[in-house]
Amino acid sequence: MDFKNAKKYILDRLEGELKPNLHYHGVHHTVDVYEASIRIAELEGLNQDEKVIINTAALYHDAGFIYQYEHNEEVAAQLVKVVLPKFGYQEKEINEIEKIILSTKIKARPSTLYEKIMSDADYDYLGRNDVAKIAETLHKELFEYDFKFSEDEWNEVQIKFLEKHLYYTGSSLTLRRPKKLEYYEHVKSLLK
Repeated sequence: MDFKNAKKYILDRLEGELKPNLHYHGVHHTVDVYEASIRIAELEGLNQDEKVIINTAALYHDAGFIYQYEHNEEVAAQLVKVVLPKFGYQEKEINEIEKIILSTKIKARPSTLYEKIMSDADYDYLGRNDVAKIAETLHKELFEYDFKFSEDEWNEVQIKFLEKHLYYTGSSLTLRRPKKLEYYEHVKSLLK
């Protein structure tokens, strides 16, 4: 697997082809999720080959946004089937990456350790100090894609999401859950 060039290929495409109004789902989000996947995979004890699988999935998980906004996960899953063989990935590895990407759908529940790491990496920001700033970029992006929420409606959306959201890995439960719960209480206080 030529991970280095598979990474360069998708980051170059995301940089050049994503729409500028993807305030949340821009290349910066992909890099953020990729960096979180590196940390979580390390903390969860994955070996080098396993890390390549999860890190590749993190880099490609939002590639569907190049083509469409909604249901982009299926498009990203199709893209890896076309692109990754060119970088020496085998069918078994690509199938695993595809499953990980599809597990990032909004209502999906991760079942494998890979999927749990991906989910935790995708929502890593919820348990960080910059959560409010990042959440605001999502609000702005949704507004531009005709999901127009008032400030109160947006806070209600966030509360509902935070109530359902779970971290799955031991490392994210320890490192990110406390701050996420703090943010949840903060958003609730804004509605009072």
